[in-house]
Amino acid sequence: MKATIIYSMAALLLGFGASYFIFGGHQAPELSGDAPSQQQYTCGMHPEIISSEPGYCPICGMKLTPKKDGSGSAEGSIVIDPTTVQNMGLKTTKASSRPISKSIHTFGKIKYSEPLVQTVNIKISGWVEELFVDYEGAIVKSGQPLLKLYSPELVAAQREYLVALENKQKLSTNSMPGMSYSTRLLDASAMRLQNWDISSEQIQNLAVTGELTKSMIVRSPYDGVVISKTINTGNYLNAGAEAYRIADISEVWAVAYIYEQDIPFIGLGQKANIELPYLPGDVFEAKVSYISPYLDKNRQVEVRLDIYNPDFKLKPEMYAELSFESRIPGNRIALPSKAVINSGKKEIVYIAGTDGSYEPRIVKTGAVGSDDYIEIISGVAEAEEVVVSGQFLLDSESRLNESLDFTHQHSHDDGIQSEQAKSDDKDDHSGHNHDDHSKTKITESNDMPGIYTCPMPEHFHILQYGEGKCADCGMDLVAVEETDNTEVYHCPMAECQTVSNESGRCPKCGMFLKQMDKPEAKSDDAVDHSGHNHGDHLKSEATESAGMSGIYTCPMPRHFHILQYGEGECAECGMDLAAVEETDNSEVYHCPMAECQVVSSEPDSCPKCGMHLTKLQSDKNHD
Repeated sequence: MKATIIYSMAALLLGFGASYFIFGGHQAPELSGDAPSQQQYTCGMHPEIISSEPGYCPICGMKLTPKKDGSGSAEGSIVIDPTTVQNMGLKTTKASSRPISKSIHTFGKIKYSEPLVQTVNIKISGWVEELFVDYEGAIVKSGQPLLKLYSPELVAAQREYLVALENKQKLSTNSMPGMSYSTRLLDASAMRLQNWDISSEQIQNLAVTGELTKSMIVRSPYDGVVISKTINTGNYLNAGAEAYRIADISEVWAVAYIYEQDIPFIGLGQKANIELPYLPGDVFEAKVSYISPYLDKNRQVEVRLDIYNPDFKLKPEMYAELSFESRIPGNRIALPSKAVINSGKKEIVYIAGTDGSYEPRIVKTGAVGSDDYIEIISGVAEAEEVVVSGQFLLDSESRLNESLDFTHQHSHDDGIQSEQAKSDDKDDHSGHNHDDHSKTKITESNDMPGIYTCPMPEHFHILQYGEGKCADCGMDLVAVEETDNTEVYHCPMAECQTVSNESGRCPKCGMFLKQMDKPEAKSDDAVDHSGHNHGDHLKSEATESAGMSGIYTCPMPRHFHILQYGEGECAECGMDLAAVEETDNSEVYHCPMAECQVVSSEPDSCPKCGMHLTKLQSDKNHD
């Protein structure tokens, strides 16, 4: 017994030793990980495409680029060998502190300077006897007569002044209290005349001659151009009436509008050059006097500039071209605009490391200068090397690294395909394959799940990802697979979420839209337990009225305009209504949406859903 046990143990030891010598030498290199990894190639636009050989992407046709593992670099960085860098055409520049300047060109109009527009008002009621300035556009000087006004109030005021003057002269020898009263009365009478623009010389002449003036001359208090005249000879004017508006155009405004991105380059007191179409070659200098505190409906801000116009060359309402040469105060860290990749949600640059790595970094940008340099507010330090050419290839490689967790590798290598065939080890308890789950993002658009359209054929142009309502008729959208809609084009990149009823390019990634591969037969999932197809059921509501079942009319031809859903009596003759199919009534129009229950004897639009009413297509033979 003991001998048997000893012989058995010896046999086992010999077996283990033999297996070591037979299999050990072949397995060691494979498990050690020292064997060099095979170079792989990928598409920058479609990182799920991975091949062991160079070539072209089967989806977009782009040339495949070498895939690097980037081991040993910082998180998110990409390491590329010098040869590949040269082939990719990567170029860098240093972030530098520099002035940000810009030339801004815009158009505007010449306007009156509002502070220099004055109004001439009549201070005393009366009749216009004569106009000395009787047309708009007349150039007037300060003190120039404008009109002659007859005023009974003026005559009465002059008499009061003469009476006060005579009273003062009579009381000059009397006591001081009486003298003081007469003096105050005379001064009050003179002040009343002065308030009506009667000059001191005219009052003095009245005191000397004692002659009353029934009319007064209204003179211009300003130099300028008459831009408004509201009176004519013979008009009666109440006190306070406006007679003229006079504008001094020796200084005018230029009013222009600039976009909000140019606001940092405009400031009060800034100079600008102005040119006019009718004076080619002449340049006028202006100064910014006002910047609006708000934007208008066109997202522009109003800017006003003061211009001296002593020879009246600049005329209000003329068009003008304005140019500003300006810069933001101080120096700012800036980069060429092409170095910044704008994805819409964030802006990214690639920083070149000394070890051949390229690090993506999110930046915040500011103003863009005329030299196509953009201000970097944060994210990049001065003197850092930034990629300015070939960065889109780096961005594609970075996207590849980020998507490896959920993309499915495609390869022409038989060894790689054999590894993918081992699906039994990857099935979870629910029976689903993890690799199939990782394909979802890229391949879900091939069978078009998630795209919805209107069940009405005339609204097949309504397409979107996800459920919703038709923008034209308000019906609930249905999955495009449940309709006969075949004109569906979608972007192969599912993340773009682009779908259209016409071929073209994706507005987000620029790839050609792919036409939907429509399955010939509806899947079993579209059939409910009653054996009816859901897509047909959705269409039934819109088409059940095609045979006009349930629509009734009056059997009397002169009452064929009486139409309704369901039985009843004619509102005009009282006869029982008959099914429209049993009559000769051919002028029947109904809403395609059966739930609207709208029927009419004339073509029109449905008052409920707005769709055009369709004419009854009757199968009845009226021969």
